[in-house]
Amino acid sequence: MSPTRVHVFRRLAPYLLPYWKRITCGTILLLISTPLGAFHPLVWMYIINEVIGKHRINMLLPALSLMFFIQGIGSAIESVQNVILEGVGQRFVFDIRCAVYSKLQRQSLQFLTERRTGDLISRTMGDVDVLQDVAFQSVSSIIGNTFSFLVVAGILIRLNWKLGLLTLAPIAVVFFLTRFFNAKVRPIYRESRDRLGALNARLQENLNGLTLIKSFAREDYELRRFQGTANSYMETNFKAILARNTFFPLVRFVGFFSNILSIGYGAFLTLHGQFTIGGIAAYRGYWWQLFAPINQLATINELLQRAQAAGSRVFELMDAEETIKDSPDALELKVLPGGGRVEFESVAFRYGEKPVLQRVDFVAEPGEMVALVGPSGAGKTTVLNLIPRFWDVTAGTISIDGTDIRKVTQQSLRSHMAIVLQETFLFDGSVIDNIRYGRPEATMEEIEAAARASNAHDFICELPEGYRTEIGEKGVKLSGGQRQRLSIARAFLTDPQILILDEPTSSVEPESEAIITQALERLMQGRTTFVTSHRFSLVRRADKILVFEDGCVVESGNHNALMQQEGLYAAMVTMQMGAQQSHAFTDKDIETP
Repeated sequence: MSPTRVHVFRRLAPYLLPYWKRITCGTILLLISTPLGAFHPLVWMYIINEVIGKHRINMLLPALSLMFFIQGIGSAIESVQNVILEGVGQRFVFDIRCAVYSKLQRQSLQFLTERRTGDLISRTMGDVDVLQDVAFQSVSSIIGNTFSFLVVAGILIRLNWKLGLLTLAPIAVVFFLTRFFNAKVRPIYRESRDRLGALNARLQENLNGLTLIKSFAREDYELRRFQGTANSYMETNFKAILARNTFFPLVRFVGFFSNILSIGYGAFLTLHGQFTIGGIAAYRGYWWQLFAPINQLATINELLQRAQAAGSRVFELMDAEETIKDSPDALELKVLPGGGRVEFESVAFRYGEKPVLQRVDFVAEPGEMVALVGPSGAGKTTVLNLIPRFWDVTAGTISIDGTDIRKVTQQSLRSHMAIVLQETFLFDGSVIDNIRYGRPEATMEEIEAAARASNAHDFICELPEGYRTEIGEKGVKLSGGQRQRLSIARAFLTDPQILILDEPTSSVEPESEAIITQALERLMQGRTTFVTSHRFSLVRRADKILVFEDGCVVESGNHNALMQQEGLYAAMVTMQMGAQQSHAFTDKDIETP
């Protein structure tokens, strides 16, 4: 259920609290500038009744000078007040956006994989931008226009209470129109924000998959899908347009009716000697100052309904439960030199109702290489994700040097690890920036040493600007093998005691595999290493091989022992060797003399 309007705006209050001094200062200036802006119709009345009516021409220039002077002071104060309050609005939105991003970073992989990235971006950027509009306009506008309305209403009643009350009577109609409009438009704006999130998600997904779309010639199909999502968003906006363009003309019509009442009854009172022509002129000036705030408040009210819809989506993210979090008494994990013993004790894990791992038991001794093999979906990658607590076990315990990893902080746990994945992720930046990502303080000598150890130094030196070459988003300017060697250099530089390798050679070109394998062998020396790979050239080097099937460890031992057992592992190795021999035979067979 979406939070109620009161709840959303109450939730925004703590983000404004740190700036209460600036808000107070801006509000005081606002309260000073508002009466100054409402002063000049009284001067009009004086000029008509006293200067013109009584032929006191010598008072015309002083009256005009006073009006000019007061308006100038009011404008200067208003300018300073706007700078202060709009600055608060910028800082307020900055705090909210950073809080949302921080929340997303703390969420588990499960939370992120269950939600579309485009929608999360839409909530963090687009929905928070709507709150920024509120912070810019509503804070000062609501206070200023409300105070302006009260000041003007007081002056109108003071000038002539009968005419003042009659002029103000239609305001009650505006109040009921606003309540009806809010009830009508609030769900429409929420639907619009949701559909905009879906549209952003569709765009982000299609841009990421553009190569696939082009390769299957599915441009027309994806265009139709995008048009369908965009059309849903457009139709929702049409509903909002209809509601807005019914509400605002009605508000203006009510205001015009009040204008007719003020002119008609004012003229009647003047003809009967109960009012003055100067008073009517003042009323004409104040009528615009009376209904300008009403019209502006109606606009702000519509903006608040947008903010309600956007804010509810933002706080849904903020209120989402963090399934992976540090315990209140979490300790700092300390792994001593020569340490890094990892133990799984009766570990089970399920994704929703689906069991993925069942009673997994094994020990990885310090400096030992443990390979995880088995059919796709057997649970190998899940084991790798459990070690750094990207997921939490459903049952059992994972410990490092005898300490349950759930009893230590996530940051200290992961600071002792390095991960090299199948799909290497590199940031849009220079080679240096990417290598030292895990150790920003690393020196150039240390960076080059890590690059040499990962067999990356030579190709880096051949780049246009060497280590300072910009490699583009996701390292698009590099080959797969080059990207992987940079990720290995990044791992070298952090000098971890526990190393996790998830299919580190499966996505690289064949000519790079031997170079990468050599670099990985250097990286694994003296470190507790976990590796998954479908290429047994790397697996057979492991001190211990765990064979997974249906979430269970069905075989365990080194390569020679498992081959002698002639079980699942031996069958997988034989199958891969047979495929390689068949491929080699086919290549030879098609060679021309």
